[in-house]
Amino acid sequence: MADAVEDLPVYKQIRRCIAERIERGDYPTGSMIPSENELAEEFGTTRLTIRSAMDELVKSGQIRRVQGKGAFVGHKWFDEHERKGGFRQSVLASGATPSVRILARSKRYAGPYYADLFGIAEDDLLYSVRRLNCIDGEPVSIEMTLIPCLLFPGIEDVDISVFSLFETYDMLGRKPDQSVEKLDIEALGARDASLLNLEPGDLALVLEGLTYDSSGQAIEHAKSFTRGDAGGYTYNY
Repeated sequence: MADAVEDLPVYKQIRRCIAERIERGDYPTGSMIPSENELAEEFGTTRLTIRSAMDELVKSGQIRRVQGKGAFVGHKWFDEHERKGGFRQSVLASGATPSVRILARSKRYAGPYYADLFGIAEDDLLYSVRRLNCIDGEPVSIEMTLIPCLLFPGIEDVDISVFSLFETYDMLGRKPDQSVEKLDIEALGARDASLLNLEPGDLALVLEGLTYDSSGQAIEHAKSFTRGDAGGYTYNY
């Protein structure tokens, strides 16, 4: 087996080594990969060889390059799994104090993309909620959520600054059961950066996914932007 690996081109051997480090967690999701110069020195090769290895990892989705920032571990799809709680439940479980500020609420038509996603008509309404999540008073994430009104009549009358969305879904007869989610990295625009006390262009972890009830019906599409330094809590799924 070792001979088979040694027979590979050098850049493929390096690509495999870096991929193994990602799988082991040596380079966690969202972390920066060492620079091409540093890797070239470590592996005793040229920057061109390192770049070829990194190009392969970018194509496979294991690495994401961010202009002017470097290369980061990202774009990892999680398997379908049981989700045990939302933001508030997870933060409370860690011993910290969560708070949520509602930034905007509105209704909009589903349109073709979300109609297909939720299995509803294009002119059915979605309840759109934009929130700022804080831990111990410090802003850590911005979350945008879309919910089919057809599945939750009267959801707009629930005070979601008091009840979490997961509690609201349960109260309205559809308990969240499972999620499929994707983790990535994006540079923040000026508005979102300001809300998170960051600078425009700073990087944030992006979590996007669908939540389903026990029947397999998609009930929520959510996308959140989380500060990269907000590592004092854990989401449990």
